[in-house]
Amino acid sequence: MMRYRASGFSIVELMVAMTLSLVLLAGALAITYSSRVTFGENERVGRLQENGRFAIELLSRDLRGAGFGGCMRGVTFNSTLNSATTPLWDFTQPVQGFEHTGTGTWSPGLPAVVTSPRADGGDVVMVRISQTNAGLQRLRTSTAMASSTSDIVVDKDPNDTLPNGQTVLVSDCSAASVFAVTAFLAGGATATLQHTAGGAVGVGPGNATADVGPAFRDGATIVPVDTVIYYVRDSDTLRNGARNPALWRIVGNGAPLELVEGVESLQILYGEDTNGDQLVDNYVTAAAVGNWNRVIAISLSMLVRSVEPNSPEVDNRTYTLLGTNVGPFNDRYQRTIFTTTVALRNATS
Repeated sequence: MMRYRASGFSIVELMVAMTLSLVLLAGALAITYSSRVTFGENERVGRLQENGRFAIELLSRDLRGAGFGGCMRGVTFNSTLNSATTPLWDFTQPVQGFEHTGTGTWSPGLPAVVTSPRADGGDVVMVRISQTNAGLQRLRTSTAMASSTSDIVVDKDPNDTLPNGQTVLVSDCSAASVFAVTAFLAGGATATLQHTAGGAVGVGPGNATADVGPAFRDGATIVPVDTVIYYVRDSDTLRNGARNPALWRIVGNGAPLELVEGVESLQILYGEDTNGDQLVDNYVTAAAVGNWNRVIAISLSMLVRSVEPNSPEVDNRTYTLLGTNVGPFNDRYQRTIFTTTVALRNATS
């Protein structure tokens, strides 16, 4: 009689196999979780770095071009604008700053156009720039002006235009004037710019007079110019019931535009050339600047935070931005400081 022996795994072997499988599964899950956490962390850090670099580059680009006026440097400067000596429309100064002196206070006081600034958001800076990089074109006069109050005829491409109210600078290297365009009348290869006196038009202040000063000759350059303001204000985006700080930009007396979410503090020092040798002698706060036309460089420092409070650790550090201490915040946002120094090319040329 033949005997059959049972074959297969014993209970002990099965338990060992199951234990090994569970260990391997736990390892795989741990690796997956770790990879997911690492990916999320890298994504947050990458976005933080991207926001910071983008914000500092936006502001630096406008600062580099501050005070551009073609060949107007050192020539007689005129302005027909209403409120031409107020900070918002004083184009004789390439930049002007407002030092954050305490919770919700600045020196000097902020223009009314700066609405809802973050009370602890740091400094505010105002820049006068050419707007040719915003789609507005540089034009040249095609005929000499008959008088200083005459309409201005310019050569133009088919797509060239200027909106009513746009502030422009006209310069022929012997004189320069800023005025508001009250009408742009296109006619084939030329266009007529009117600059009549009147109240505010569009985002511009309008003209107090139609007299631009000198009667500009043929070939004078006309460049769109604007006052641009950068400051920190709460974002319009609501996240988990709260709003992040953000960098905002205002053009003229237009509505504020949100640029970069997460910019928490902006600190600025201004490099003054006090002896005219084209070298910075002192870096000072806006409240300590003696003459804005002597500012030839600007140091910027931004504290930028993540848009979500996902840090595994509480941030209890104090950050130093150009000598100003910010924090501690005691929250779970990640933060990085971005700092640069910008030469005002038109002030040093």
